[in-house]
Amino acid sequence: MADLNTYRVFFIKEKTEVTVKEGTTVLEAERIAGLSPDAPCGGAGKCGKCMVKINGAVEKACQTKITADTEVETLEKESEHRILVKGTERAVTFSPELEILDIEIPPCTVGENSSDWTRLCEAINSRRKKDIIFQPKLEILPAISRLIKEKNGKARAIVSGNQILDLKEQDGRPVLMAAFDIGTTTVAGYLLDGKTGEQLATASALNTQTEYGADVIMRANYSLEHGTEELSTCIRELLRKLIGTLCEAAKKSPEDIYQVSVVGNTCMHHLFLGIVPDSLVHAPYNPAISQGLMFPAEKFHLGIHPGGQLVALPVIAGFVGADTVACLLAVNLEEEKKMTLMIDIGTNGEIVLGNEKRRIACSTAAGPAFEGAKIACGMRGADGAIEHAHLVDGKLECKVIGGGRPAGICGSGLIDIIACLLDAGVIDESGKLLENPRVVQIDENTKKAYLLADPLESGDGKPVYLSQKDIREVQLAKGAIAAGIALLAEQMGITLEEVEQVYIAGAFGNYMDPAGACRIGMLPGVLKDRIIPVGNAAGEGAKLALLNKEELKRAERLARHTEFLELAALPEFQDQFVDELEFPEI
Repeated sequence: MADLNTYRVFFIKEKTEVTVKEGTTVLEAERIAGLSPDAPCGGAGKCGKCMVKINGAVEKACQTKITADTEVETLEKESEHRILVKGTERAVTFSPELEILDIEIPPCTVGENSSDWTRLCEAINSRRKKDIIFQPKLEILPAISRLIKEKNGKARAIVSGNQILDLKEQDGRPVLMAAFDIGTTTVAGYLLDGKTGEQLATASALNTQTEYGADVIMRANYSLEHGTEELSTCIRELLRKLIGTLCEAAKKSPEDIYQVSVVGNTCMHHLFLGIVPDSLVHAPYNPAISQGLMFPAEKFHLGIHPGGQLVALPVIAGFVGADTVACLLAVNLEEEKKMTLMIDIGTNGEIVLGNEKRRIACSTAAGPAFEGAKIACGMRGADGAIEHAHLVDGKLECKVIGGGRPAGICGSGLIDIIACLLDAGVIDESGKLLENPRVVQIDENTKKAYLLADPLESGDGKPVYLSQKDIREVQLAKGAIAAGIALLAEQMGITLEEVEQVYIAGAFGNYMDPAGACRIGMLPGVLKDRIIPVGNAAGEGAKLALLNKEELKRAERLARHTEFLELAALPEFQDQFVDELEFPEI
């Protein structure tokens, strides 16, 4: 014992030791040690994903309190997660807000009374053929006289709007930009050349905020109780690490990055910026700020150039965020003539219906089940996850990521399994598991489940199964999405048959089998042949905002002119939702 009422906690595998106060949970100790534990339920003791081993016994880290010096063995976590970074690309003219200008600053002649700053601004305006009043930047002033003396005034100005970000020599150093899609579960990043727009590297990681809860409501509530600092700091540190990874891959320096764009749902957006999201968890569930933002990035400690800028795309509503705006940008819905349905199914489900004339958006609480949370054997897309399933001569056959034995079920596999069991008559339209040799009682808590792999058949010696409760979770998720689609069509004044194309964004949509999604009733069956996966459209939109200043303006228009439909406020929503809970008949 180090001091009275404090104890040492040693993490065996990581060879890391921290000192904590008595009563601290093991989960909190893991956070203090910087281990980024997985806790989808936010430490409520419900998900069983934060298991550790103490003195040979397996315990829930979130429920086990430190009362003595303790050695903790963290259990194997999902590795090599399959995080989607690629999306359907849309070619745009490279014309960024960030400009690289080679200029010549004339010296001040005898008898002249022109300041160094004035002559710098005149040189830039002459090069741009514009008359902009630049905001003075004291840090740049010493460089002006030095470049006039040492380089005859030849200089390179890095400019964005009415901001001069840097003034330096005309050297061979690159000028870079970076774009990030901050998802509730994963984060994807892209490094771009500021001179050509070329993509130099991509990187991704799990969102480290998952240790505070799997969904946005858990994280918002945590921030209301404890403040935003922990959640804001951990996501900013993750972006800093990803920037380092991107630059290492491209053999570049983070200090050459001058502009960073970020998109995410409204809660992720607010938490990254350090805004308490209290307005998101209380009626009428509105954002604290919705317009696009551009300000100095230095306060976010991303490790880029000290003069760099952060660009945060606008949001549409409390639960339709900048990631949806980025998706709309990527598929260019502002100029789309066809009636289009766009769905981004992540931990939250955002849906937009419309075209160039009119667009309506809504949000549904859809994602935790499809991200593996609240599912007994649920896991994210990693080695060992069942990703697809199909019937062969009436027998269920599963495809596992990595090709080995199954250890759990990811979202795309969850849909396929239920679709197959519906076709096989093992699940009825109400969602009830029927009598079958593989429908068994797993333990006293799981009374009825479909056994996919027994302990000898699985990859970790534990049974892999689909429980009755799991099926109910999927019904809730798919029912919310289906109800949202139906009510958007009604609000638009069209039938579902009139929807001409369906864009599915995000990793889940990319790997999901459209036939399975239609079979379980998540998507209308009439649209099965009109579904187009567009990958990480949010990431593509985040890049477009950097590559072309008109696309950045387009993002503002899309956010401002996309109507928001609050489903919970519609009297007919509950009836529609209940109707959509059942599975369709064959």
